[in-house]
Amino acid sequence: MYNEASADERYRITTYVINTLIIKKMDNNEKELVFNYADAPKNWFNCFNVACTKAEECMHFLTGRNLPDGMTFGNAIYPKAYQDGTCEHFKQVRVIRGAYGLNGMLHEMTRRDEVQLRDQIKAYLGGNGTYYKYNNGVKLLTPEQQEWILRLIRQHGYTSEKEFDGYRYQYDFNE
Repeated sequence: MYNEASADERYRITTYVINTLIIKKMDNNEKELVFNYADAPKNWFNCFNVACTKAEECMHFLTGRNLPDGMTFGNAIYPKAYQDGTCEHFKQVRVIRGAYGLNGMLHEMTRRDEVQLRDQIKAYLGGNGTYYKYNNGVKLLTPEQQEWILRLIRQHGYTSEKEFDGYRYQYDFNE
């Protein structure tokens, strides 16, 4: 039945299955994750290549299928990117447990360490403005960024388990 379905039907089935599996992995108290095109970065590239064998697993294709009504132009990945069964722009659909807020863990430290660590974290995240977006939950830290920050804190002798101020699940648009 699946193989006999149109590309659009296969996409809907596969997306439903992938998202159902991802959501089942979430904490029991989390609400269902809903795809929102507005979460994609402004410079994100959309894909519309239904001939790609990995289209149903690709973030670029997912955004291309969920364009807002009225959107008639923007960045796109051209069909020529798909050569010999692979696409150089393939980005696996991934849902992450993003973190935000560093105040709780930083306030547990000595003032000297807090200032030094905050400066190092600001530099890692790209400066003051970006740091405050992560701190206030406008942007979410990826699991890799979370691990880097926690490793930095451990390197300064703080070995107790640290938690960020909050967490949310989101689709991962990081390249």
